[in-house]
Amino acid sequence: MKSPNAPKQPSSYKKRVALVLQGGGALRSYQAGVYEALADTKYAPDWVAGISIGAINAAIIAGNAPADRVPRLRTFWKTITAPFACWEASNCWPFNIWERHASALRTLSFGQPGFFHPRLPVEWNPLAPPLSYYDTSSLKATLLQLVDFDRINVSVRRVAPCFGDSAC
Repeated sequence: MKSPNAPKQPSSYKKRVALVLQGGGALRSYQAGVYEALADTKYAPDWVAGISIGAINAAIIAGNAPADRVPRLRTFWKTITAPFACWEASNCWPFNIWERHASALRTLSFGQPGFFHPRLPVEWNPLAPPLSYYDTSSLKATLLQLVDFDRINVSVRRVAPCFGDSAC
């Protein structure tokens, strides 16, 4: 899983390097930056594992050729993070506080493009309610554009994504 530009590990180095990415939305794009830093070292990860948002990052890393991993991670995070700015000087109190609250309310109400959106009222059947408030089918479409799942499935690479199943 090493970058083609990465320096080679010393021949005496026999250990494998694993990158384990945990869940938690606050860590999301930070993990992509960690991978970017590691990819250009002689200790780029041989294995990658993740849970929740870490599994998404792990799939993007493992599901792409080394030269495409960082650009695909950047594309993913630019796609699913829609900034909300009403004023140019958004660091001016009290507007910055209002802006953060408005952004959170917009995401809660309308979702994030390429990631999730609230289910429509017609989807809420009282006899068979959906399992979640949000529909993540747009995330699947985004990942299908950015990840070669055949590369993950047929490769000898080590990847262990886990999306919250108790068997992980």
